[in-house]
Amino acid sequence: MSNEYDPGSGAISVEGRSPGAVFGLLGDESRLQILQALGETPDEPVPFAELHRRSGVDDSGRFNYHLGKLRGTFVRRTDDGYELTYAGRQVIGAIYAGLYTANATVEAIPVEGSCPVCGGGLVAEYAEETASVDCTACEDFHNDFGFPPGSLDQFEPEELPLAFDRWMCHVIRGVIDGFCYTCAGRMDGRLVVDDADEGIGGLPAHAEFECDRCGSTATTSGGAPMLYHPAVAGFLYDHGFENGRTPTWELGAVGLPTGELLSESPPRMRVQLEHDGERVVTTLEDDMSISSVERITVG
Repeated sequence: MSNEYDPGSGAISVEGRSPGAVFGLLGDESRLQILQALGETPDEPVPFAELHRRSGVDDSGRFNYHLGKLRGTFVRRTDDGYELTYAGRQVIGAIYAGLYTANATVEAIPVEGSCPVCGGGLVAEYAEETASVDCTACEDFHNDFGFPPGSLDQFEPEELPLAFDRWMCHVIRGVIDGFCYTCAGRMDGRLVVDDADEGIGGLPAHAEFECDRCGSTATTSGGAPMLYHPAVAGFLYDHGFENGRTPTWELGAVGLPTGELLSESPPRMRVQLEHDGERVVTTLEDDMSISSVERITVG
């Protein structure tokens, strides 16, 4: 008897369906009630009778009809009952996040901290589904990004600036790792050389990312990718700064990243941080990959 494993060809099969037909399945209130009932216990299958009770759809025939329409796309049947598919979970997540149901604004909130570039005051605001954290004195510290409106009431007003900042770091990390924040498609990056004195964060080049499926884009400073490299994250941690936890405006206490172009065609840049007798130096390639990292002691 052979125990050899044949991995096969590794072929990928993706069956496409009409977006109009798929979203048309959600055009009935009873179906949304069924999805929300399953969303109450997303990690546990729900028996038919319990799902019927939870959904609040009185007529059993109508309930069974609408459940059948959801099966295969948003709901799957298991031996223990019914559960949400990945698509179903995404619909419920969008409802909780308020992506289609909430309209919110947050007036300017003073941020506890100062601009890492000029030392000026910072304010956080929210409007049109976009969070922003800006310096009131200069234009060099400016962050704006989408933030789910349904998450606003999960925090006290004074907690929102840090919540915004951590969400931004979460999104940027995903972008740098190659995933689109809109459609989860593949996102590719490139290093773009700036004109003199126009670079983001004082660096000679910045990073641009674009999704090859939906076309969403993101722009960061050329120093952002290095901050998420494990070796640099370790450097920051050893010096008392936890990337993703310490607010980005406090990371300025380490010192802003400095950089120099190694070549313009293709673009390559050396970016470094120095703090308390240590320096970490990275080499950034034109596709935003980091080809080398060196941590050294300085006198």
